[in-house]
Amino acid sequence: MRTFFYFWSAVGVLLTGLYWLMYRRGFAFLNHAVILLFFLLLPLLFCAVNVWGPNLEISPGNLRPIAYLGGYWLAFFHYSVYAGILYLLLRTVGFLAGSGEGWQHAYMLYAKGAFVAVMAILAYGGWNALHPVVRQVEHDTGKHLPQPVKIVLVTDIHLGSLFGRRYAEELTEHINRQEADVVLFGGDQVDNSLNYLLREKSYEPLKNIKSKYGVYAILGNHDHFDGRVRQEIELFRSVGFKMLVDEAVDLPCHIHLVGLEDYRSEPQNPYLESLAGKDPTKANLLLEHQPRRFLEADQAGYDLYMAGHTHGGQQAPLNLVTRRMYLLDYGSKKFGNMMGVTSCGYGLWGSPVRIGSTPEIVVITLR
Repeated sequence: MRTFFYFWSAVGVLLTGLYWLMYRRGFAFLNHAVILLFFLLLPLLFCAVNVWGPNLEISPGNLRPIAYLGGYWLAFFHYSVYAGILYLLLRTVGFLAGSGEGWQHAYMLYAKGAFVAVMAILAYGGWNALHPVVRQVEHDTGKHLPQPVKIVLVTDIHLGSLFGRRYAEELTEHINRQEADVVLFGGDQVDNSLNYLLREKSYEPLKNIKSKYGVYAILGNHDHFDGRVRQEIELFRSVGFKMLVDEAVDLPCHIHLVGLEDYRSEPQNPYLESLAGKDPTKANLLLEHQPRRFLEADQAGYDLYMAGHTHGGQQAPLNLVTRRMYLLDYGSKKFGNMMGVTSCGYGLWGSPVRIGSTPEIVVITLR
């Protein structure tokens, strides 16, 4: 991961300087060396928080403003790419047309509009990222359950540099308002490093989650990043989570629940089929982090397949990419007799900005 942050921070420094050359045409206050230095500092802050932040003797709460600043830069960088491409096209057309005074005025107006638009996107996306919603899904399993079962699915909370203890407290409150029979965490409980959680104890508020039949969780790709999976599992077990890593459990509410290891760690997972429930009176549920095995789960006889990972693209138009990658990158869809559910997640990665998706808790009512 360090190589990833080094590379994109270096690219960020270069391109952010170029964006500054574009944006300064629109606003005179941007045309100062101090502003340029500030622009160039932001990708370095993004790199520093993610690479060195976990090992610094600084409380996560004090590092969080820097993490947010670096994260907002990442969104600024992302949307400035599109603005820059259009600007280059405009300049190309202007060059071919002779670049007269009218074109110079057009460049200035475009730079003003692009800067205002990107900042407006950041403002809205930053607000949207911190205002989760509850999505309702209903599914008749055909198993004639004695009574409806309410499942609360939460994925991708990404506790770390951006989100800490207060965030976990708010999540716990949101979950408890749903009065769940079963609470499921769909992986990526940790962002990049367990150190943030250990120093801030950001996992502790999750012990207050109320669930009639328990809280269950699986691992995601981010949970493996710093190589301390066993320690993370014990950490979440200490607050009452039952961690399912290629394991199955039968619940008193006539549910057979299977949790799989992350696809990146086990792309060829034999447990999907071997752990599937055989009791025709029980609803057969599969929880996996990456939404990659809908068809296999339907063939194995599951009634409900739940996943996360995609963040719904997190920042449009990246949702167009995730739609190409997965059969169901977000939402709910029937696959044969099975219902597939992919959540865009409660948390996010890298940048505290969401465009085109909203953080969510999914409440699934099984009948």
